[in-house]
Amino acid sequence: MSTVYRVLARKYRPMTLSELVGQEMLAQALTQGIEANRLPHAFLLHGIRGVGKTTTARIIARSLNCLGADGKGGITPNPCGVCTSCVNINEDRHLDVIEMDAASRTGVDDIRDVIESSRYKAVVGRFKVFIIDEVHMLSKSAFNALLKTLEEPPPHVKFIFATTEIHKIPETILSRCMRFDLKRIEPEDLMKHLRLIAEKEGFQVEQEALINLARAADGSLRDGLSLLDQAIALASDGKEAIVKNVVVQAMLGLADRERIFLLVRALFEGNIEKTLTVTQSLLKDGGDATMILQDILDLVYWLTCLKTVPQLQNEASYPLADRQQGIAIATPLNVPLLMRAWQLLLKGYEEVSRAPSPSQSLEMVLIRLCYMADIPSLDQLLDGFNKTPMPVRSSQLPVAAAPIPAPSVSTVLPSTFEEMVKLIETAKEPLLFSHLLHDVYLVSYKPGDVTVRLSSKAPVNFVQNLKQILSKLTHQDWLIHVSQEQGENTLTQQKQKEQKKTEQQILDHPIVTAIKETFPDSKVTFINQET
Repeated sequence: MSTVYRVLARKYRPMTLSELVGQEMLAQALTQGIEANRLPHAFLLHGIRGVGKTTTARIIARSLNCLGADGKGGITPNPCGVCTSCVNINEDRHLDVIEMDAASRTGVDDIRDVIESSRYKAVVGRFKVFIIDEVHMLSKSAFNALLKTLEEPPPHVKFIFATTEIHKIPETILSRCMRFDLKRIEPEDLMKHLRLIAEKEGFQVEQEALINLARAADGSLRDGLSLLDQAIALASDGKEAIVKNVVVQAMLGLADRERIFLLVRALFEGNIEKTLTVTQSLLKDGGDATMILQDILDLVYWLTCLKTVPQLQNEASYPLADRQQGIAIATPLNVPLLMRAWQLLLKGYEEVSRAPSPSQSLEMVLIRLCYMADIPSLDQLLDGFNKTPMPVRSSQLPVAAAPIPAPSVSTVLPSTFEEMVKLIETAKEPLLFSHLLHDVYLVSYKPGDVTVRLSSKAPVNFVQNLKQILSKLTHQDWLIHVSQEQGENTLTQQKQKEQKKTEQQILDHPIVTAIKETFPDSKVTFINQET
């Protein structure tokens, strides 16, 4: 008579707290609490799928009800596993340990049954233990019905709740429980445990295969054991008891990972032809558009990690081939480029997910990314501007960048009209200074002798005021003549003309032209930094 096969996740389920994988802090806290008899009436176990929430709940139930191998034992963090109580809990037939799946029993009537049952003392054990899995699935009315009993339960009752989505549990429930968070299993711990289980089953596993299994499990021990179960089944050909990496790659759909690396390399090289060729081959072989984009996102994330944390180049939890190819691709790239690629791909993922033709949408997203590879970064743009000779203004407004000093008497007459205007500025004569900028057209200038044409906005006493201020500042008399000749433009007009010339030279710069061609809707804004 053949025995029924038990999957590895059930066959090697931990029986004591010390056997929990990757949950040392949790095991220590529960062990100390049990030994000191300081246990809450309600436990809340939170973590992702497959990290041991239900297993931990059953261990707690055994610890509370263990009778010992001689039938005289008490509460212990290390249940014997052989007494009738431990055996019955392991076989899910203990009268005082009631497991309930809240995903299928969500109503208030189900919780009322639990409350009613909690009034009666344990039949064969010390405590009546209620294990409610996926507790976040309970209805609002069910949670409300549980509140009173959960706050003041009978001394012989313990509640153990397990959930993957703790944010869905009401605060009123959370405040009545002692919370324990089960963390994701670290890749190193997961690989070590998978190797140990495989050896117990009589199989050896290649290191690269272990790495791929641990990555696919994503921190879940149950997922890792299920994948190992499948890999062993595929490797059991009767010839050799070894799980090879090629088998695991094929099982996990990683055979195309080499093409994903080729695709990402082509994207960052801006090679559209190669990008489309690799993408179409992936789609032709049955690849899903969203999954392909997800693989690209994963790889861009990995490249960013390599670029920002160089120590990961020696991280053994990543396959050697991935590290070698990742380093080769990431070396010539910079972090800003990787960040832009991530944002573009993330936006593209939304487009592909809702597009009527995901494959076409995928190709359009990747073409967009190819063009992005040719766009220089902001640092490169600024560097290009710095290396390009920029136009020098031949005439500047006489505006001081530094704080205006106090006026002083000068014995040397200003050699130019601009110097004369600047001298007026230092005298703190803002109205006169403003008229000199906007309403005076210079006809001729000699130190001490100025001929100008005035606009209609200049005041009647302008010439008299100007002569008085200049004489006071220079201790010399000045001759100011008013003429009807055209003269030069005002200083403000000269500056505006120079500004427009400078802006046009910037707009004609090759880098700016390339940006405008790549982004036709872009606009150039000039910011005046002068105050």
